[in-house]
Amino acid sequence: MRMTVKEIAAKLEKAITPLTAALIFDLDGTLVDSNPAHLAAWNKACSKYGISYPKEKFFYFAGLPSTIIASEILKSYPDAIKHINPEDIAAVKEEAFEHYQHKIKPIEPVLKILKTYKPRLPIALGTGRIKTSTMSTLNTLELTTLFDVIVTADDVCAYKPAPDTFLKCAELLGADPVRCLVFEDAERGVTAAENAGMQVVNVRTWLGPEKL
Repeated sequence: MRMTVKEIAAKLEKAITPLTAALIFDLDGTLVDSNPAHLAAWNKACSKYGISYPKEKFFYFAGLPSTIIASEILKSYPDAIKHINPEDIAAVKEEAFEHYQHKIKPIEPVLKILKTYKPRLPIALGTGRIKTSTMSTLNTLELTTLFDVIVTADDVCAYKPAPDTFLKCAELLGADPVRCLVFEDAERGVTAAENAGMQVVNVRTWLGPEKL
């Protein structure tokens, strides 16, 4: 039998202990279901340049900024990489993504945890997305005010699985990293949290595998 939102939230909440000083949430795949919007935007951007987005690597790329993903895609196109700038592909993707914001929905069990603990603990968002895209989604879903701190790809030099995103969150919250609890869904993000010395909950354990 499929668990209810309340039951899944209760499972996730068990990771929060009296020693937990702050909560940090990833965005895509953790707090919001944005996969259909991202995939549609990537397909549109890649088709403009006569290449294809490797759908089988969608989750492998999770947590990386668009420019880095574009660079990874171009590695499969030795001829194209000579005359296509990954920043151009990323720019088209981000522009297209704005048109698919309506496809993005909150992941209710995780949002329930966030709203429950907002009055009790400092809360940060740590995402591999750029700031403009991040804020667009948060504002559209009216989630912006739930966070004390928002850290995006624009705020760090090294991306997940490097710990920089989450360590920056802890620094801005004034929290000891070892007492921070991260909610993540992607392998890179889970590794980033572990590399930061933080506790981490892989929400996919409870939400089930994501499908495209």
